[in-house]
Amino acid sequence: MNKTLSITKRTLIVIVLISILISACTKNDNQFAQLPVVLATTTLQPTPDLVTPPISNPSTMQQPTATATLLPPGPHNSDASNAGLIVFSMADGEYNHLFAYHPSYLPITRLTADEWDDVSPAISPDGTKIAFTSNRSGTYEVYILDLLENSISQITNIGAHVSSISWSNDGNYIAYDVYQNGHYDLIIQSTFDPNEAPIQLTDGNSNSFQPAWSPDGSQIAFVTDRSGRYEIWLVRPRNLEERFVKLVDYADADLAHPTWSPDGTWLAFCRHEPGDEVMMVNTLQSDANPISIGKGSNPVWLPDGSGILVSLTLPNHTEIVAYSIADQHLVIPPISMPGSLSGYDWRAGYTSQGIQAYLEQNVIATPQPLWSDQPYTTDLSGRRSLVELENVGPSQNLLSDAADDSFAQMRLVVQSKTGWDVLGNLESTTLPPTTTSMPDIPENWLFTGRAISLSMAPYEADWMVVTREEFLGETYWRIWLKCKAQDGTCGEPIKTSIWDFNTRYSGDPLAYENGGEVTAAPDGFWVDFTNLALRFGWERLPSLNNWRSYFPGIQFNTFVLRQGLTWEQALQDIYPADQVQLIIEKSQ
Repeated sequence: MNKTLSITKRTLIVIVLISILISACTKNDNQFAQLPVVLATTTLQPTPDLVTPPISNPSTMQQPTATATLLPPGPHNSDASNAGLIVFSMADGEYNHLFAYHPSYLPITRLTADEWDDVSPAISPDGTKIAFTSNRSGTYEVYILDLLENSISQITNIGAHVSSISWSNDGNYIAYDVYQNGHYDLIIQSTFDPNEAPIQLTDGNSNSFQPAWSPDGSQIAFVTDRSGRYEIWLVRPRNLEERFVKLVDYADADLAHPTWSPDGTWLAFCRHEPGDEVMMVNTLQSDANPISIGKGSNPVWLPDGSGILVSLTLPNHTEIVAYSIADQHLVIPPISMPGSLSGYDWRAGYTSQGIQAYLEQNVIATPQPLWSDQPYTTDLSGRRSLVELENVGPSQNLLSDAADDSFAQMRLVVQSKTGWDVLGNLESTTLPPTTTSMPDIPENWLFTGRAISLSMAPYEADWMVVTREEFLGETYWRIWLKCKAQDGTCGEPIKTSIWDFNTRYSGDPLAYENGGEVTAAPDGFWVDFTNLALRFGWERLPSLNNWRSYFPGIQFNTFVLRQGLTWEQALQDIYPADQVQLIIEKSQ
């Protein structure tokens, strides 16, 4: 635990204010503490001289290598402390680990590497600490990595799922969300006094999550579904009559990830429609219209407030970019990440020096890869063989030997993450060349020995749900699997609306025309199967253009281990020319 600090005048003021606020609270969403904060000022000069991290196939990705010495700043960043660092959580083998990075002077640098998930990092205002959530104790609790003390302390022991974290600007408190009793609530907790009781900000039946503390400490922005869809609200403790105020809403889109500009003037957020778009709104103007910044999600402000860092979650990989606030040009061009991201933060101050000191005192081992890929060769003299899958129940339980090992390892990890053998009963794997081709699906990857089609039984039993995503005019689906144990030890609550295909048959003409409609996210804990499969190289497919009227065209349950091959090359990998031609002719 953090050392107890001596009580100063400011601390006494905090105690008095908290006491006043607690006494004024009512039961429904009115518990809040007004805490004094100090606005930090930083200077960042982005440089065009970028060092892009190496990009690898997810199945063969070499894990980022830790370094004990930070590279010197680039020519446009004479002071590394002003540039700060990005600290992020990234899928790394079976788990999510913490990394540090700067696009001009620090390659991806490992901070954690243990057999648990470390996610949602938030850097303290002075850059000396990193708060994050981890399931190292079973459920997701809040931990603080003290870079100066070279220590990690657990500061919550709730026994429930904690996700997003936001620091007060004096670093003495954090706000976080916790999933308990079937919904998210917001909590404020001291980071320096273990005896100070946490304060619950919300207490209702709706979800309230992703808190973002304003720089002056006067309000906290957060996401809530109390009106039916996910909106951005503010909690203002000084206004007893309008303590909770709606800031932004869209009738046709969910909102997420609010974040304040360093001067507190602007609030950036993400709009799901279902494609992700970063917006910002002037909080000083009551009737201000949101301004579009660009495509992406999870916005984080650059330390000097000149731009916004976002992630682009593409169909089968993740990129980060930064947009200029002045004219929306790219301050940082797209940089492909070697794994999916689960939260990040960017701070200046002591972050660079603190991580330098931390790395000099710690040797961080690189985890073993999940599976070993065999490089593809264009020499077709020795074609891949089809191998039988053990204890798997599709119509034909065969896969190419190129995909067999990856599938076997993925099956074990998915079972470990969800608590049930999802891949033990598939709808289909490899289709024989004599199989009649599916109409309107010219390139059916199930012929290649490199694809699996998940069973629809879990979907029909509500143990599988999907969220809709759009990329460059194509529709993709993200699959979520329900955890067998609903105690918070695996999975996470879903924070966005899901898609219901069955509503096309409800009699609603619009739902029929759209092939379904969005509906509320289900309760409980779920695993993102799409992200998990990608760690083993298995990619999802886009829906066909006719998916709204042609159910097989949805293709949401089909995953492919391409390994860089085209459909025809994958066919040639296991079949002689005459059989390949037969499949192609039948598919035309």
